[in-house]
Amino acid sequence: MAQVTFDLVTDHFRQFMKHIPLVDGTLVDPTNAAYLEGGEWVTLASSGKAERASNVASTGNAATLRSWPVFLERGRTDLQAKSSRGVPVLWTGGEFEAWTLLFDAAVTVGSGAPITTILQPLKVATVDLTSTLGRKYTGLVGHGGAADSAPIVGYVTMLPANNGGKLQFITGGRRL
Repeated sequence: MAQVTFDLVTDHFRQFMKHIPLVDGTLVDPTNAAYLEGGEWVTLASSGKAERASNVASTGNAATLRSWPVFLERGRTDLQAKSSRGVPVLWTGGEFEAWTLLFDAAVTVGSGAPITTILQPLKVATVDLTSTLGRKYTGLVGHGGAADSAPIVGYVTMLPANNGGKLQFITGGRRL
C-alpha cells in the first residue's frame, strides 16, 4: 500500500476538483519513477494542459506561475485508462486546509525562508525528499515575503513538529 502524502483537513465536498489532461501522460503511470503523487503541484502550460509547477530534475527550482495541488492516490487505474491522461487538481477559488509530507521546512529557495512559524506564507519549489520518500517532488517551502517574486500558495496552520511530521496549511493568496 502506498503512503499517503497529502490529504484535506477541510470537508472534501466543499472542494471543486477539475480533471486536467497532462502535457506528459506518462506521469500517471505508477511504474514511472517520476509519477505524480498526491500533493505535488501542477501549473498550466500554454497548451492548457497540466505540467509540474517546477522542474524536479534540480532541487530548489521555484514555481513562477499559479499552481494547484494534485489530489490522487498512487496507482489509480482510472487515470491510466482515460484517453486524456490527466490528473484531478483542487481547482478552487476558495480556501481549503490540507496537510502534506511533500515539503522541506529547512530549505531556503531564492529569497525564501525556512518554515518556522504559524501563518508563514508558502510557495512551491522542487524539494529533495530522497532520504524519506525516495525522490524529488514539487512541494512546499517557505516564502520570502515582499522580496520573493514566487506566488504565495498558502500559509502554515500547523508546524510539522506539532503535527506528526506533516505540514498543515491553508490556501489563499491573500494575507490572513
